[in-house]
Amino acid sequence: MAESSTDNPEQKLERQAERHREVEHRVKNTLQLISSIVLLQGRRAKDDSARQALKAVQQRVAAVSVAHRHVGWNEHGERVELAALVREIVNDLAGSAGREGVAIDLELEPVTIAGRQGAPVALLVAETVGNALRHAFPGERSGRIRVALRRMPDTFELSVSDDGIGMADGMQAAGFGLNVVQLMTQQLRGRLAIDSTQPGLRVSVSVPMDTQGFARG
Repeated sequence: MAESSTDNPEQKLERQAERHREVEHRVKNTLQLISSIVLLQGRRAKDDSARQALKAVQQRVAAVSVAHRHVGWNEHGERVELAALVREIVNDLAGSAGREGVAIDLELEPVTIAGRQGAPVALLVAETVGNALRHAFPGERSGRIRVALRRMPDTFELSVSDDGIGMADGMQAAGFGLNVVQLMTQQLRGRLAIDSTQPGLRVSVSVPMDTQGFARG
């Protein structure tokens, strides 16, 4: 759809939004294809650890796909409403985990961020909530996970806490999932904190809303 020199600002904006929707549609289809391939491979894997690893990959791809689905468009560019994004990812993870004894509380304030921040935040949610569901409540142990989104004047904070088994004294968080969390935090120019809450664990990421135009879009 080519722009005309006679287009008014509203028409130009609509044309830009249409191109954006076309690109997002192609990206979403590609991510769904990748997710399907990973899911199929996971079903064929004979080793349980391999199946779990592929399931984690599939959940990460699904989270990025959700992020793309929540990108909107206005006169300032691409925007993502975080509360809706976080809610959908958490609901997907809870449904996939099937942990009826584990309740998840959502406390989500309205936060709007630049579109390009959506995928890193989606991966943060997928990793932190997924990790709590997988490891905080072993066996049939019941418990509660709290996912909070807070808007401050210059930052927003995403936190995931649980009342599970936590970490033993002297132990430090480790693993590939933590590497993903650290990488996404760096990409967002944020600050990561992991605290033992006795019982349980709290992971929080504080992200600047406007650092060198990063959150303006």
